[in-house]
Amino acid sequence: LEQGVASRRPQALARQLDVFGQATAVLRSRDLGSVVCDIKFSELSYLDAFWGDYLSGALLQALRGVFLTEALREAVGREAVRLLVSVDEADYEAGRRRLLLMEEEGGRRSPEAS
Repeated sequence: LEQGVASRRPQALARQLDVFGQATAVLRSRDLGSVVCDIKFSELSYLDAFWGDYLSGALLQALRGVFLTEALREAVGREAVRLLVSVDEADYEAGRRRLLLMEEEGGRRSPEAS
């Protein structure tokens, strides 16, 4: 980034604004974007396994194989490519409460075995 931005303006503020504008343009041109996934789970065990994989880093490793392909690496050349996986803990907790409630309601509707 430092090599790609410069300003020859004599005033410090104008120079800073030039450099900031150029740096913003460089960073935006290298942004490959985001992928946002909305995942719904039908069973608590699946949600908990997903969360465990997220916490352990196994989810990140699995998704690297999906998103960071050889074709992508060839397309970006020597540019560094990073993958960030973020799962909101509040969403996990809300989903967990919902699935627990569904399990409890399902258990109440089932006829009891004698």
